[in-house]
Amino acid sequence: MHVRVFPVMPTRPCKLCFALQDGSVFADFDTDESGQLYLVRISFDGYGCCYPEWSNTPVKMSFSDSHNLVRLTEADDLDHPDVANILSSYFVECGEAVWVDALQEHSLI
Repeated sequence: MHVRVFPVMPTRPCKLCFALQDGSVFADFDTDESGQLYLVRISFDGYGCCYPEWSNTPVKMSFSDSHNLVRLTEADDLDHPDVANILSSYFVECGEAVWVDALQEHSLI
């Protein structure tokens, strides 16, 4: 998985924005009050923009994965294998709330 930080845009507020797979996917994450990351929106070339359809509350990354992802992002170490593992595992956890076929086509899960 190729991951780079993308500047947060005023029209898409979030804490972290990642350009994935050479810019064919953009994933925007925000945090709750405890610092846990969760997906706000994800857009895929060929599919459009997906706002996760959470049943009640967003699926959140574990506290440790959230902390590690933020730490690796701040250290500009996005090539670290943990980054791809964290994101891929999180996308699997999201289940049907996110377009699984798009995640598969873009090799994110």
